Amino acid sequence: MKFWWAIDSSRLGKERSAVEEVATSEGWFTLTRWCFHEGMFCAVGVIKAHGHDYPIRLVYPDQFPEVPAWVEPQEDARWTTHQYGTGILCLELRPDNWVASATGADVLRSAYNLLQKEDPLGTGGERAPSAHTIGEVQSYGWGANPVLIGAGCRERVGRGEAAEIKALRWMATDDIWPILVCDADDRASAWRPPGSDIYTWRVELPVYVSFNAAPSDEVERAALIELAGFPEEIATYLLGATSALILFSGGTELVAFHLLNDGGPHKRQIFVLPDDRGVRSGRTDAAQGKQVAIVGAGSVGSKVAEVLLRSGISRLTLVDGDVLLPSNLERHALDWRDVGFRKVHGLKRRLLQIAPGADITAVDSNLNWQRSAKTHAWQVEAIGGCDLIIDATGDPGTALFLGAVSDANRRPFVSVEVFEGGIGGLVATSLPERDPPYAEGRAAFLAWCDEQGVKPPESGRRRYEALAEDGTPFVADDAAATMTAAHAARVVLDILDGKPAPIDSAWLLLGYSNAWKFDGHGHTIRLSVGARRQSDEAGDDPEARDFAVKLFKEWLDES
Repeated sequence: MKFWWAIDSSRLGKERSAVEEVATSEGWFTLTRWCFHEGMFCAVGVIKAHGHDYPIRLVYPDQFPEVPAWVEPQEDARWTTHQYGTGILCLELRPDNWVASATGADVLRSAYNLLQKEDPLGTGGERAPSAHTIGEVQSYGWGANPVLIGAGCRERVGRGEAAEIKALRWMATDDIWPILVCDADDRASAWRPPGSDIYTWRVELPVYVSFNAAPSDEVERAALIELAGFPEEIATYLLGATSALILFSGGTELVAFHLLNDGGPHKRQIFVLPDDRGVRSGRTDAAQGKQVAIVGAGSVGSKVAEVLLRSGISRLTLVDGDVLLPSNLERHALDWRDVGFRKVHGLKRRLLQIAPGADITAVDSNLNWQRSAKTHAWQVEAIGGCDLIIDATGDPGTALFLGAVSDANRRPFVSVEVFEGGIGGLVATSLPERDPPYAEGRAAFLAWCDEQGVKPPESGRRRYEALAEDGTPFVADDAAATMTAAHAARVVLDILDGKPAPIDSAWLLLGYSNAWKFDGHGHTIRLSVGARRQSDEAGDDPEARDFAVKLFKEWLDES
């Protein structure tokens, strides 16, 4: 503990004098005593407003004066809506506007002003204005029993136009038991609500809508069902020991009752949410429809995938044969729930928890493994059919191969790599109509390194690791991996949006420390590897082409 009153006795004396001055000269406060309450220094007394007594404590927390003092009733009492439950009053001086030069006496005056204005124990006065900037959803807590519903769904329910209404109930966490209501329209996009999932204790509840007015108070199950006016078949079902949600939309407000397995019903509070899913990504419809292949689902690739998904790119092909191990958790987007599983399948599960309607294809194989040529061919074909290809393997051989596949299929290609020791990263771009193929770009990069008199940094034989001069492992941390992934995602999004970086920034060298050619964190080297050269047209052999076309037609006829 800090013990502010012991280490700053001058401030203690100032506080004592200021509060006692209020008590002797201003007439509305009587000081009963100074004491300690729950280990905190405080003044106990009575505020008098409109002839009514309000027994209070002025409490000085241990971190005073960096944090404000507060006023609370001596016993639990609900005096005003500007109060946290039956405890602390929400005053003009509070954590968001507190200054250390203010005193406990100022807090007392604020409490008096509130009680004088509102006269809660009298006839009731003018309500004090609120300075709260958080919404009702953000401030709900235990006992709110929230039912969340989108504004559009709320309107459709009220008009009787909502189809296939469902409710999802999450098991209790943080003493909250939320229920989410959605309809077919809500479930039409990639950002639709999820379904039931035993692994996260999320279950579906049947929903029944009554267009009658809701009862004003909680009633027994049978009476509630009778008031709802449901057909006999539904009423009989709901009278059983089942869990369901009944929505009454006949009044001005939507009212929800939760029928519990062991009886009920229990009235819940409804929170209407704005329909703003997807608006933060800023993607055009054309960009959102693009499919992106990410080869490498490690520390960088997993984060690139998540950033792209959260930014509106919901069609992803993930390629990696590796298994998530405990040592991967230091830098990976996944956690212990996926240890022992293939990274791509764990990553797919995570992405679908973010956007349940996303189109995620998982290929659990490495492209450089010894395997069937047929399997290899169709996997590479799937990659080549994507609208953009990302190499996040940190392996130069795989990057060169993917660069060639991208060039052959006329696809934009982005290779991302974290340098050994976390000194920086590389994001290399090859656009088919503008930049040289990746192999030529890498050759230009290596030539530039020769001109600078430095060896090109590498990701290391043990990925993202190197040995320091004293022989100890020098490891790239999660910050290096995350920053590089974010830069790569930004480059990819700009390409998909049709506004790629200029040609002189096709290769970005990102510095995170004072090493190699970097001056320090934030030093970016923009490198041009030249423009695409005019390539020779492929030779034309009409006889060979006609031969193949004939065979292709025969195959079509047989199919």
